[in-house]
Amino acid sequence: MTNIYIKIQVMNEAGYIFSCIDFLSPNEKYRLYMASKSVYEIFDMNKDDLLYLSKISDVPYDKLKTVRNISYPKYQKGNSDIKITDIYSEDYPQILKETYGAPIVLYHIGDIPKECMVSVVGSRKPGPYGMRCAEVLSVNLSLQGFTVVSGMAKGIDGICHMAALQYGNSVAVLGNGLNVCYPSENRNLYDMLIKKGCLISEFPPDSKPKKINFPMRNRIISGLSFCTVVVEAGIKSGSLITANCALSQNREVYCFPNYIDTGFNGTNLLIKEGAGIITDIDDFCRELNTIEINRKTIYYCKSN
Repeated sequence: MTNIYIKIQVMNEAGYIFSCIDFLSPNEKYRLYMASKSVYEIFDMNKDDLLYLSKISDVPYDKLKTVRNISYPKYQKGNSDIKITDIYSEDYPQILKETYGAPIVLYHIGDIPKECMVSVVGSRKPGPYGMRCAEVLSVNLSLQGFTVVSGMAKGIDGICHMAALQYGNSVAVLGNGLNVCYPSENRNLYDMLIKKGCLISEFPPDSKPKKINFPMRNRIISGLSFCTVVVEAGIKSGSLITANCALSQNREVYCFPNYIDTGFNGTNLLIKEGAGIITDIDDFCRELNTIEINRKTIYYCKSN
């Protein structure tokens, strides 16, 4: 784990303070924020009003008051700029905003793409078949103009980012602060994403990669995309959490089938439960274009 010196480009004190609330679930934070007019109003409410407006059974009132007094950091040096974008900003991706429990604040290095994002996730210890599928798929998605979203983990995630960046764009969603490179083995990839892609996190700078952060991170990976692809995954893997997040967000899920005698039966289980199956990458990319056109048409009709 490596800490990188950074500077905050857009000064957003309220957003920073709100992102430091780490004792509520994403859905609780979402309800709390939506029930108020501003971050500062939350801290000025009495406990009864907080309980009533947020519908949270027990708001830890004393902890909220402690967060209000957090000092806003002033990072002075570094070669990377971290921007803070809140859910009402024009820079906040509309497709993520549509999901319940969306992060109120996003930290990002690089510009967040507006659309045409596809998430690709899989095992941290993939086999040769999974590695090849991830690479070929990500290259083809990039050549078709799609941005590949993943989690910068070892294994499939890293392969997807590297392959996509050869021909196009890639977004990595982290479970820690953006000035922390985790895993440290992916430092070259981290640097490449800063230069050519985009890094995103809902966690403030200096946040460590806690185990609890990664399921929360997964909902952002799926929420940014209209489709999530699972390459290789075990039955109880984080990739299946991402797939379930996508399904709960009413997004498409596709999988590569795998042999039944491997440790990657998670994809077969998803296919059994109704996920799309990828047997030809060219056909899949054509199908994605159709899905994206239909999604945009539905969104346009709802907006007018």
